[in-house]
Amino acid sequence: MKFIKQGLIYSPNQSKSWNKKYCLMPTPHWIEERKVIRIYFCCTDEKNNGSISFIEVDENNPKLIIYEHQEPVLGVGLPGHFDDCGVSPSSIIIEDSTWYLFYVGFQRTEKVPYMLFTGLATSNNGIDFERSAPTPIIDRTETAPISSAAPFVMKEESTYSMWHWHGLEWTKIEGKDYIKASIALSKSNDLKKWNLKKNDCIVPIDSEDEFSVGRPWVLKINTTYHMWYSIRFKKKLYRLGYSQSIDGVNWIRKDKELKTDVSQSGWDSEMMCYPSVVKIKDKFLLFYNGNNNGATGFGFAYLEEL
Repeated sequence: MKFIKQGLIYSPNQSKSWNKKYCLMPTPHWIEERKVIRIYFCCTDEKNNGSISFIEVDENNPKLIIYEHQEPVLGVGLPGHFDDCGVSPSSIIIEDSTWYLFYVGFQRTEKVPYMLFTGLATSNNGIDFERSAPTPIIDRTETAPISSAAPFVMKEESTYSMWHWHGLEWTKIEGKDYIKASIALSKSNDLKKWNLKKNDCIVPIDSEDEFSVGRPWVLKINTTYHMWYSIRFKKKLYRLGYSQSIDGVNWIRKDKELKTDVSQSGWDSEMMCYPSVVKIKDKFLLFYNGNNNGATGFGFAYLEEL
């Protein structure tokens, strides 16, 4: 598998108070009838409080921005709520003309840098979103007491599958706190209600360098599930990972087959993270963040071979 990089699409606008420092977690949705790809993303203000907005790009040339939305479609939560420091998109499902936006809500804390949990917002047009509840739909559990977030949701017949990141414990690296996380699978018949269990699919490799995996994105091609995700290393920061499965539960890591790495210079020369992959006609497009967890924005690549 090899993706051919096409360069940067979008970086912080900086002309608006809510779009100053980061553009992270690109979450694409192909609007076939309009021949555009709508890409939702989190943008942050000067204090790193995050809101969700979007751009629309040409389906044949994603570097061509056709439309840039001028306001957030979902803003910072109320004081004391799980998302009072910001929201970031993660996955989109459309059911009966309703758009379901699964998002990460983050909240800063005193003893650790932050907590991350998953919320759900709905819209009838993909623009005006309202929270379905003031509380997370993925919250703490006995097996994931720290954080649970960044889900990818897929419908299979009458059942929804959710692959999501959950925090196992905190670890210190060069004096800073980081979450050790794995990717788990949960299933439901209701988009708003999830019975979470410790069902790990992808776990960090036991090594001196790799310590966390997260932000899964899954496509089912014929009878095979394909998952792309972020891998966090102590020494070389973020890289992209790739696994395959025949049932969506048991995965074989094939990270070395993903022959796409950081560039020699520029916006993605230090890291690649938060991948999302969408099929447009006969092509697969990879969207991802670059240096400093999205401070330089997001770009894309074409899949040359699968």
